[in-house]
Amino acid sequence: MARILLADDDPEYRVAFTEAMDAVGHSVAAFGTVAEALEALRTEAFDIVFLDVIMDGGGAITAIHNVRAHDPDIPVVVITGRSELIDSPLFTKGLRSADAKIAKTSTLAELSEVVRVLTKN
Repeated sequence: MARILLADDDPEYRVAFTEAMDAVGHSVAAFGTVAEALEALRTEAFDIVFLDVIMDGGGAITAIHNVRAHDPDIPVVVITGRSELIDSPLFTKGLRSADAKIAKTSTLAELSEVVRVLTKN
């Protein structure tokens, strides 16, 4: 199964995401800051990266470029729990280098499908 890197500043979402992905056989390394996630990306191998759009200290808007500089081929999924962003141009048309954009309210089946399609796992 896939080795997933998650950067999200919401501790409850990190726990829920990790437990959900573990339940379907994936392994998750979850971090509360982009800096921690990028350090892990430099020292560990991952199959896919999930980045929260807005985080203290910078979210996906800046982090996606750093992820791509490190590994241009790793799939990057941008996530948000902010309902006002889901239909915004930033989310729908921006962040063009993201491989997928999803809401944090996505079901486990939807998350699993994104991981399966983007990693072929």
